[in-house]
Amino acid sequence: MIDPHDLPELPALMIAGPGELQDEDLEALGHQVIAHYGDTWVALHNETIDAIARLLGASGDTYLIPGSGTTGIEMGIRNLFRPGATVVVPNSGFFGVRLAEIATAVGLKVREVPVEVGAPIDANRVAEAAVGADGVISVHVDTSTGVRHPIAEIAEVAHAAGGLFMVDAIASAGGEVIDVEAMGIDLLVTGTQKGLEAPPGLAVVCLSTAGQERIANRDFSASSWYLDIAVWDKYRDEWGAWHPHPVTMPTNIVLALASSVKRITDFGGHEWIERRAALAKRCREGLAALGLLPVPSPGAEANLIVVAWADDPSTIQEHLFKEGIMIGGGLGPTAGKAIRIGLMGKSATEDMVDKALGFVGDILK
Repeated sequence: MIDPHDLPELPALMIAGPGELQDEDLEALGHQVIAHYGDTWVALHNETIDAIARLLGASGDTYLIPGSGTTGIEMGIRNLFRPGATVVVPNSGFFGVRLAEIATAVGLKVREVPVEVGAPIDANRVAEAAVGADGVISVHVDTSTGVRHPIAEIAEVAHAAGGLFMVDAIASAGGEVIDVEAMGIDLLVTGTQKGLEAPPGLAVVCLSTAGQERIANRDFSASSWYLDIAVWDKYRDEWGAWHPHPVTMPTNIVLALASSVKRITDFGGHEWIERRAALAKRCREGLAALGLLPVPSPGAEANLIVVAWADDPSTIQEHLFKEGIMIGGGLGPTAGKAIRIGLMGKSATEDMVDKALGFVGDILK
């Protein structure tokens, strides 16, 4: 049995998430466990939620839900759409397919919109499919391709068709420009372990004012106790001064999240994103100079993940691993055909990008 106090030396993470924690966030994570109720906890919990809502432009309620980002995806779907509803889901790659699978599993009818690998979602094709549908569910950044999709345009056509719009921003929040209210997003889901630079273990669910009103006035059940927003609202409203959630919260993860979000907001959200964009550009251009061309079409490249075509991705991965850096291989439509380099957390620096590029160059020689 591996001793958790004596792990072997592990590589630096440059994968599609999670990212390595910054030192101050790691210190917060290592604080002695605190209670998930009481004055100090309530202030910390509420201030963290408020900071995330401001960062993402969410004017409705925001929730921290113990679980993975996928927990938040299912929560969003169950609360926005009644069983039997029809939703449009663009096949943006591996995680677009997952959205369709989750929607189907909870009893929705899915209209899939094909998306060319490397291309952004065509909002016109979504508009055609959205006629008569109850809404659209889309990935913002699909880490299988590294493409950033035009969610503001998709929101516009979803609403023009009379439907709701839900976004999977697990691989974009904290690294891409997001304004829930201004972009017309009814419900957005992200996780803590990628662009927000905290440990995995929490989903973040953000509502716009329109999305919040729609859920408050729904006439159907979410068919879940844990994932029912009404349950979370009840505990916040009735127990808010002492215990503003229905379950035990992973308090140390919230401590680390509070630390990371404070760093991002103190730096300046837009400036932080610009820095991520510049780093991704440096990585993409470096790979292209080595002959590994980007999967995303020009102008659609994501900031937190760089995906490039490679003839022998496993050999590149193995070489970097031996040199102390872990990167990812392709996934879904890029499986066996590409490498994926994550730019998240402590390893998202120019020095680390240049180091990784050097090792890639060595193996290609």
